[in-house]
Amino acid sequence: MKDAFERRALLLHLGAVLDAMDKVLSHSADHATITLREFLSAHSTLAKLPLLQHVAGEMTAHEFVRLVSTAFAVWPAELLETALNRERLAAVVRDTLFAANDDGWRAYAASLKDEVSWFGDQLPPLPRAATEATAGLYPSWPWKPQN
Repeated sequence: MKDAFERRALLLHLGAVLDAMDKVLSHSADHATITLREFLSAHSTLAKLPLLQHVAGEMTAHEFVRLVSTAFAVWPAELLETALNRERLAAVVRDTLFAANDDGWRAYAASLKDEVSWFGDQLPPLPRAATEATAGLYPSWPWKPQN
């Protein structure tokens, strides 16, 4: 019976994500380059959604909508499967929206754990290239040879 409640919680979360995506899209239609941080400061009521609290604030509103639709597109089909693929549900969101934001991912996953205790657990680590790609302007020590 717990599985049914977890699926329901994830469906409700998906609905909230889609609603936030719609609001971001409709309120930023004429501001294609507005960042999520700027958007949320102008529309503070939307900042309650855990996803909006934890994704990178530098992301543009347009980029947010594009990435969210990619990340959550598999959820309806996955939630209808007999056996719930817990890893895929979490991994697709982490890999799409939080690839370079591990702190944001951990905070987002923790925000869902009250309803879905396993969310984000036992995911394989992100590929090293994904985390190194955003290391910054200057290389870090020790220097790595270029391939």
